[in-house]
Amino acid sequence: MPTSHFLRRCAAGALAAAPLLAVAQPVSMPTQVSDVLSFEASGAIENHSNILRTPAGQSDTVIRGLLGARFEREFSLQRVTLYGNIQPVKYLDLSRFDYIGYNLGGQWDWEIGRPVFGTFAASYLRDQSAFDVFGPIKNLRDLFTVRALAGFRLSQRWALIGAADYFSLDNSSPLVQASNFDATGVEGGFRYYPGTALDMDFVYRRESGSFPNRQIFDANGNLLPAAVDNAYGQDALLWRLNYRPNEETRYGGTVGYTRRSYDTLSQRDFSGITGSLEAEVPISGATLFRGAVFNSISTAELLNANFIRDTGVRLTPTWRATSRFSVDGLLLYTIRRYEGDPGFVFSGAPVRRDKVLDFGVRVNYEFARRVFLFGDLRRLERTSNYAGFDFTDNWFGLGVRAAF
Repeated sequence: MPTSHFLRRCAAGALAAAPLLAVAQPVSMPTQVSDVLSFEASGAIENHSNILRTPAGQSDTVIRGLLGARFEREFSLQRVTLYGNIQPVKYLDLSRFDYIGYNLGGQWDWEIGRPVFGTFAASYLRDQSAFDVFGPIKNLRDLFTVRALAGFRLSQRWALIGAADYFSLDNSSPLVQASNFDATGVEGGFRYYPGTALDMDFVYRRESGSFPNRQIFDANGNLLPAAVDNAYGQDALLWRLNYRPNEETRYGGTVGYTRRSYDTLSQRDFSGITGSLEAEVPISGATLFRGAVFNSISTAELLNANFIRDTGVRLTPTWRATSRFSVDGLLLYTIRRYEGDPGFVFSGAPVRRDKVLDFGVRVNYEFARRVFLFGDLRRLERTSNYAGFDFTDNWFGLGVRAAF
């Protein structure tokens, strides 16, 4: 995993959103491979103009490391994948924020004869919550996800599928204990796979979320007039798409209708279209376009004791100038609405709305076989309709990554 801050955060987002937004997986087993044991190591240094992402701003330099391993084995109709890495982070000035992160997990893809198939996956992630979420406090998050899916082929094109999953989030800081979270989900439906590199799932999903600690502060840090229980029930009808006409092109995503109901304060209930659509398309032999549009609630990156609605677009193109030199771009624009925050219900105040713009480039150079040098130049800015939440963070970084 690259050590840039953006990719580290996206990894956390993917882990927690998997139960709801997982893209349909092909029913055919993957291409035969030999047993593979691989390792990865990387190190990077980043200089931030506003590391704590506050209006006042404070600069600092961060050193990030990564050491990981991955193992894959395929036997008969089964494939087992195991992975793990350790990610130490050092702040040169603000050493109180130093921490060691972990990312562990595995997946088992299985079949019994021809008609019965499934997947079992589990993962554990420890990282530090972003400062623009809870403010300049040290908060380590422990995220655990487990998901099991089973299917039965009814014909060459249709299969019956069912899944169950569990997700938990635990925060280390006493200031954000109200965001500790557990969710269980079950779903069932049909998978359509006409044999043309296309897979589609049509499922109904039921999810229940609970927060062991009641919320006492709103999204602006104000004390609520009464502690709030944020337990909820959620129903969704989902359509999942995975279409790969060739090795370089892919279209995918999840679109559905979601309805969330809270046990208290029904004014916070939500219903509407949610999901994301993404594309990966080669424009030329040297340029690859990647893009996505999304409208989601309670993304893992921002998971709080209320739901946040994210609507936006993400572009991450790649230009491969030579066999050794490439440039990756990033443009991410998101509107975040704190629609589920009880503070706005109690006070009748306008819902907090933030606009976030994240853009930059990464330059990659293969210095030697499977040894890469990279440099990042980024800018992250946020504007809000509430005072005290605007900030800008300009940063650049240099690093090296080796895979062996």
